[in-house]
Amino acid sequence: MAKKDPNSPATTSLAYDLMLPKWEKISTLLSGTEAMREAGQLYLPQHPGETDKAYEHRKEMTFLLNMLDMTLASLVSRPFADPIKINLDQMPKELQACLQDIDLQGTSLDRYCRMWFKEGLSKGYSGTLIEFPETVPNADGSPRTAADDQREKLRPYFVHIVPENMIAARADVVNGREILTEVRIREEVIVPDGYAETLKIRIRRITPGRVQIFEKQKLSNGKIVWVPIKDYTYDLDFIPMVIFYADRQGFMLAKPPLENLADLNIRHWQSTSDQIAVLTVARFPMLAISGATETDDVKVGPNTLLSVTDPTGRYYYVEHTGKAIAVGRQDLVDLEETMAEYGATFLKKRPGGATATARALDSAEVTCALQDMTLGFQDTLNMAMWMFGQWMDIEVPEKTCEIKRNFGMSDQEEAELNTLIEARKNRDISRRVFLEGLIKFGILPEDFDFASNLTEVEKEIQDDLAREKELIQAKPKPAPSAKA
Repeated sequence: MAKKDPNSPATTSLAYDLMLPKWEKISTLLSGTEAMREAGQLYLPQHPGETDKAYEHRKEMTFLLNMLDMTLASLVSRPFADPIKINLDQMPKELQACLQDIDLQGTSLDRYCRMWFKEGLSKGYSGTLIEFPETVPNADGSPRTAADDQREKLRPYFVHIVPENMIAARADVVNGREILTEVRIREEVIVPDGYAETLKIRIRRITPGRVQIFEKQKLSNGKIVWVPIKDYTYDLDFIPMVIFYADRQGFMLAKPPLENLADLNIRHWQSTSDQIAVLTVARFPMLAISGATETDDVKVGPNTLLSVTDPTGRYYYVEHTGKAIAVGRQDLVDLEETMAEYGATFLKKRPGGATATARALDSAEVTCALQDMTLGFQDTLNMAMWMFGQWMDIEVPEKTCEIKRNFGMSDQEEAELNTLIEARKNRDISRRVFLEGLIKFGILPEDFDFASNLTEVEKEIQDDLAREKELIQAKPKPAPSAKA
């Protein structure tokens, strides 16, 4: 590993370097088929002896069944099936007026939180910066007040910071509480350049009460350096940023909850590619010759007599037996069923007694992993609303927002789901019935196009079965031999 530059604001933290490969893997999968193809051998290795041309053809014929995206959509839909409940008695009216445009880009609080929660659930954590427009000093030199901001219609707003852009952060523990002391954020800014546009990469360094912005520039000697282009202060003694952790493993470290599903999805991508390749081979029988010598003038064509000098020689077709096709198809079916079941693990009750967090709840008991994550997100959101109020010089109570959490499975539902899974594993029920059950339990999204998907899957299965039957029953077809 190359030595890091301690003087560069673009230097990434060790935690960032550990998390980045996980984020890239998940982002590539969520981006779909084209992104997986562009990743090339990272997720679809080239076979030994496979030519570059053959590999490129195989890659372009492979399509992604994006179970990671479908499972993520299903899980995120549960906490946000109902609007976020706002405690109107406690939330100041000035803040309530901002909820329908929380980011100054027309995004409501519900839509913003859904996006924020989804990013954290997929990547392990995700941040929100509570920003405030830069202000101009009063002309008379008097200090600015909240009244000045209101007169100029200035107010705070949320900025979503994806984990890939939080390149470094530091924190201190004060009275048992973790307090951010520095955050560095990578930003992409499009700057007009005549009729064209130039993409600029900047680093925003935030410390309590101060913001510095650096930009990469090229010196006359050709050296590339980061130079400060802006440096200003703000009237808060803390960094107005909160981070939602879905499964925290340490400071700026987390396990993406769906990482194992992502690995299964990559395995399915690879198996799909191999299955398409073997089907291509099986569809084209190969003509073989027995008894031919170097002196034989071998020609193949519609008006050509096939012959060899050896009286025992013959021409015949070599065809695939179909066994590999059946094995490959079963591997795909098993992977798809395992991935479909994966979302259910976040809704199942934990074994044993209630957790300390669960016992602390007043009205809703935390019984499953997704409820734990939702509760953590709710706490993070309420902290963000408190910081929002600090910008406006308004005190906001700790609990102003409440997110739905009563979506865990009951004992009966969990037992029914386990029975459904076991019945499918034992082949006591059809795949159609199994998928219908997953939709019923909400593991597959409600808008899942079941009819279209089922039609395609059934057609694939029938085509494979018919092809296997033909290949297995096919016998060698020797061509009549004749002397030249």
